[in-house]
Amino acid sequence: MNLVLERYLKEKATNKESDDKDIANSDKGLDDLIRSRVKKGIQDLSAYSIPLNECPVKLDGNESPFSLPEEILYKVQEEIKKIPINRYPDPDATSIRTKISNFTSFPSEGILLGNGSDELIEMLIITFSGGTGKILFPVPTFSMFKLVTVALGLEPLEVELDERFDIDIKETLKVLKEKNPDLIFLASPNNPTGNCFTEGKIIEIIENSRGIVVVDEAYCDFSGKTYLNIIDKHENLIILRTMSKLGFAGIRLGILFGKAELAKEINKVRLPFNINSLTQGVANVILDDLSFVRENVQLITKERERVYNSIKNLSGVEAFSSDANFILFRVKDADKTFKELIDKGVLIRNFNSPGRLENCLRVTIGKPEENEAFIEGLSQIISS
Repeated sequence: MNLVLERYLKEKATNKESDDKDIANSDKGLDDLIRSRVKKGIQDLSAYSIPLNECPVKLDGNESPFSLPEEILYKVQEEIKKIPINRYPDPDATSIRTKISNFTSFPSEGILLGNGSDELIEMLIITFSGGTGKILFPVPTFSMFKLVTVALGLEPLEVELDERFDIDIKETLKVLKEKNPDLIFLASPNNPTGNCFTEGKIIEIIENSRGIVVVDEAYCDFSGKTYLNIIDKHENLIILRTMSKLGFAGIRLGILFGKAELAKEINKVRLPFNINSLTQGVANVILDDLSFVRENVQLITKERERVYNSIKNLSGVEAFSSDANFILFRVKDADKTFKELIDKGVLIRNFNSPGRLENCLRVTIGKPEENEAFIEGLSQIISS
């Protein structure tokens, strides 16, 4: 009886091993089949992702640390109650565009809205890639410029920033002349470096480009610098902004400014109802009174200077001056410092990678007590 049982179990194990091999081969074949349908270039991409670490002090996302004032929050809640969720939103978000037009003194027909500036970047690349199919941007910079370019099967042209994280104008003009890119993206202030590019260099690029130049001004409220007022002089200039850095990251509202003729072309590829009813409802309320936003921006810029001055004098820390709501800094061992800050309950961003960002970390400016926790934590780590 035992011999029969042993034989049965042995045969069962052999059959299972054979079945497992068949399944594995089947899965491998299916995997190869699916991968063969993935567009060239996308297989080598990494998805835009933020590591999830639960920390009491969250200074990693370049968000505003301030919640809505109680009176504004009440108005938002009352507005949301009125929204007919079963109906589509205004397809053109007319009310928001009108308020933005009034606030910026920019014609509403030249304003488009997106689900964050990320969607607007995609719309721009889809629209203006019918010439050479090449997209130029300096590096390091906002990763979505390259991600969307490659995802759409286009060619990224990367020009490394100089030692001061400014535009290498000589090399950029050379690439403009030789490659004739359809689009040029310039983030100023730049992320993750935090600095504004030299104005004269940006103007020189605009004037020498035969394509569209996009200046991403996501952090312009913290720098006080904008190119919005020169769009009239340069028909190939487009400006991007976002509500995300001012305290409204959750509503995902990006803003595009450009000549009406350009906006008309971009609008053709905009997905229907891309600005949902909740976003429109909240934005309509907060755009009526932005005084609290200006107060928060002033506090953040004041704290930015305090944090910068506190960490730049730490032994082994190289802090870079910033025009944004964050500070980039370099340490001897970024990975180790990043992990030890998490152990102390402080979350920042780790940008450690070969090249200009080697051993670099980025900290968002938070509330005074959050900034103090970061400063104390970093000081302890450095001193030990």
